[in-house]
Amino acid sequence: MELLRFDNLVAVPWKNGGGLTRELAVHLDGEIHPEFLWRVSMATVAGPGPFSRFEGIDRTIAVLQGEGIVLASGDGEITLQRDGDPYSFAGETPIDGSVISGETTDLNVMTRREYFTHIMKRIVIGEPLAIEVGCDEMMVVFNGEVDVEALESRLSARPLDTLMGLKRGTRLRLLPSAWEEVFLIELSRASA
Repeated sequence: MELLRFDNLVAVPWKNGGGLTRELAVHLDGEIHPEFLWRVSMATVAGPGPFSRFEGIDRTIAVLQGEGIVLASGDGEITLQRDGDPYSFAGETPIDGSVISGETTDLNVMTRREYFTHIMKRIVIGEPLAIEVGCDEMMVVFNGEVDVEALESRLSARPLDTLMGLKRGTRLRLLPSAWEEVFLIELSRASA
């Protein structure tokens, strides 16, 4: 178990200049596939532009900060805002994104569908919450101040920090300082 501090993440500028990506975690296995099997990142989006296309990848996005983002595809438009549910789509789908106003920071999960699946859940908690990890690996992304008790340790998370390395069967308690938003990311190997 590791608490990854947002302030320590390396921000990588996009080639088109429209934003920055901060990688939280990536699962690589060169014996299975030459590229990632799953990847979790945060992106700060400053302007409009096309989303990168990823063949064979399932994606989910949620807004962490800012006014939100409008995603446009052949199926129409969807507006994602901070208090909304995560949105899932196929990585092959051509999508253009535009921020509503100013910068938006979003949370992104990508899994190579042949090998992994994922679920991202947004929850708001105002009292202690007990969780037992029921997937292969779980990550918790905090959008508020929350203490965490797990594996005989107590950690204090700040907004945009990420708790990583939670394996199946791990028990933890989230202790919010007030009503706080957290995102649970569940990663599991795809069924054969």
